[in-house]
Amino acid sequence: MLRDEIGSIGTGARRRRRGGRRPRKPRASGARRIRAAGLLAALLLATPWIAAADDEDATRRISFKVDRSTEVSNDWLQASLSVDDEDADPAAVADRVNRKMAWALEQARSAKDVKVESGGYRTSPVIEKGRTRRWRASQTLLIESSDFKAATALIGVLQEQLQLQRLDFGVSPKLRRKTEDALIEDVLDAFKKRANLVREQLGAKGYEIVRIDLQTGGGMPRPMYREMRAMAVSDVAPPAVEGGTTEVTVGASATIELD
Repeated sequence: MLRDEIGSIGTGARRRRRGGRRPRKPRASGARRIRAAGLLAALLLATPWIAAADDEDATRRISFKVDRSTEVSNDWLQASLSVDDEDADPAAVADRVNRKMAWALEQARSAKDVKVESGGYRTSPVIEKGRTRRWRASQTLLIESSDFKAATALIGVLQEQLQLQRLDFGVSPKLRRKTEDALIEDVLDAFKKRANLVREQLGAKGYEIVRIDLQTGGGMPRPMYREMRAMAVSDVAPPAVEGGTTEVTVGASATIELD
């Protein structure tokens, strides 16, 4: 009797394991696969039409550039002067450079309508045969002004103890903005004329602007003097200068699409 009960229990357990299996998911029906294949085929067939539309847009787009420029009298002076000295004693050379720059700044304060700014300060050893023989120190003084007479008069005074490194002429920021604004109007008028000319010659009804970029240029400072060394005060006269002119340019790069 005990064996029969055990056997029954084992048989029942095996039946429960077989009955506990999860049912398999049904495979996609044939109709669903057909619908998916049809959708893929439709997309593939539509792709050439999309590419053709893009190509058609590209053939209707025209790119060109226009620019306008004008000569402007330079109204801005920029000058750089420096104090240079050498000595075996680094403290002594620094002291002399500091005194000369303090004197230069004092002279500059009396000049009206002249912007003065002290620049970089540098001290370095002079090496000879692997040893430091002496020390070299230098400092720069920057001058900017739209008053050429006042600026050159100050430069003449400063050359008693300073060396003129550079003297440049250019267009002041205020005059440049004013000139560029006027040129932008001319450039945009030229763009409209060019766009309409293209439209008429190609028989289009109209056009739309796809892209337009404005560029400005020109106006690099014109150098006048280089490396004019300090001289005795009795020998120094204000530099004789002529500001000259600068070409200011505004351009427009554009792409239009014809209707």
